[in-house]
Amino acid sequence: SIEIQHPEVWNLSARISADSITYAMHSSMDEGTLAFGQFAFDSPDQAVHEQLEAAIYDNRFFLYDFGKRRFLIDSTRFVIVPEEFTAGENARAEKYFRNLYPNDKSVVAVDRIPEVGADIAYGIDPAIDSFLRRTFDNPPTQHALTPIIKFLRQKDIYGAERKMYAYVCDRCLEIVALRNGRLFFANRFDFSTETDALYYIINVWRTLEMNDSDELHIMGDKEQKKALLPELRKYVKTVIQTIFPAQLLKLGKNAMTAPFDLIVIPLCE
Repeated sequence: SIEIQHPEVWNLSARISADSITYAMHSSMDEGTLAFGQFAFDSPDQAVHEQLEAAIYDNRFFLYDFGKRRFLIDSTRFVIVPEEFTAGENARAEKYFRNLYPNDKSVVAVDRIPEVGADIAYGIDPAIDSFLRRTFDNPPTQHALTPIIKFLRQKDIYGAERKMYAYVCDRCLEIVALRNGRLFFANRFDFSTETDALYYIINVWRTLEMNDSDELHIMGDKEQKKALLPELRKYVKTVIQTIFPAQLLKLGKNAMTAPFDLIVIPLCE
């Protein structure tokens, strides 16, 4: 069990997926305090929300009164809508979600990302949404793609006009493409092998009609990047490893192995 003194000065971020809850937390007052981990949902006969509840109540630190607490929802059902179509109204973004998934019973949440000119409307399992609301008093949620998009937009100042970013972690691949700072593609893919990940990356690259003047940036898990880089360079002229943000090293010596999408959130607020 993890014990924390003065949780009111700590930040907790957690990503809820279909098969696990992954967390990262650190003190906003002291350097070198980063702690992270994952609890798997490995009971196929039990509902995800029940396994989520068990994981949280069995690990009571989740219930501490953190200074900031954020949940990322790794939902496979989402739609990205240009801000010109929503005019800043969540109801309009939700309408696009309902049109795309007419039979979906999810609770729909909306992330507005004006930095890239787009909104993400995504579905949350009603049982999970209810549990989070009653347990943590309506905590803020984001789609799992949102912090990565925000972080990449901050980095998208120099270099080529069009850039595609591939983030690999926990056998999940997230791909984001920006043109002059505007989002023109974002999606996530689960994969079993690096060959699968390579296929997805190259397929998206070609679908978006990227060319030799464009850049492909790769980030995330060290070993998966190591396997992918030489293969990607067979197909793409400019492949760049994204440099780990120096300011995150203050969180702890283990920062470079932490779930990047969780620890990068404070940089995007």
